[in-house]
Amino acid sequence: MGALVLTAAVVAVGAVIQSSTGFGFALFVVPVLAVAVGPKEAVVTMSVIGVPLSIANAIRWRADVDGRAALTVTLAAVATMPLGLWLLATAGDRTLTAIVGAVVVGLTLWLWRGLSLPPGLRTELAAGAVSGVLATGTGTSGPPLVIAFQAVGMEAATFRATLAATFAIQSVVALGGFWARGLVTASSGRLTLAGLPAMALGALAGDRIFARMDGARFRAAVLVLLAASGMLALTEALLR
Repeated sequence: MGALVLTAAVVAVGAVIQSSTGFGFALFVVPVLAVAVGPKEAVVTMSVIGVPLSIANAIRWRADVDGRAALTVTLAAVATMPLGLWLLATAGDRTLTAIVGAVVVGLTLWLWRGLSLPPGLRTELAAGAVSGVLATGTGTSGPPLVIAFQAVGMEAATFRATLAATFAIQSVVALGGFWARGLVTASSGRLTLAGLPAMALGALAGDRIFARMDGARFRAAVLVLLAASGMLALTEALLR
């Protein structure tokens, strides 16, 4: 019962973050749930709950989606997802968590100092490829896409909508991979049922927050969230 209550609370906060900034659901949910139920269970549960959240957001914000960017990064991500599944099966949980934390913190600091990347195909392909590996390897596919879209100066509404469209397809494909490997269990099903109502409430609250953000505050929120998430992942890896 304690795990179910914790899951609902964590998912609600993660959904607020996702709906107000366009990303961050997995970055918040996975490290916290990993402590309570284990990293693999956390990744699978987050992925199952994330499917309806991502699809709903993509539909609601479809008018602002950059279709070309979303298609490019999604195709690149799907191509590299098998590598992430291999990493999940062979690498240690502590190693995977430490890698995610280090990459997120390093790229956040780089972006904060004024990183600029050229818009176009190469940036989108590279971001999508890394995102695909992280999606199935650690459940945290957002940072490469966040870094790329922020660095090329994507507007807040387009940024949020394009991420949602990309996550919607990635989450469905990743969930299929987890199912094929027998990682979707009765336990993850119970956690999912506990988290779904909380996810809906959190998403509604996140919409209200987004409506009140200006561009400068939005960018600051994204950078702070990235840095905090990376540090949380590193701390989790060191304390295991």
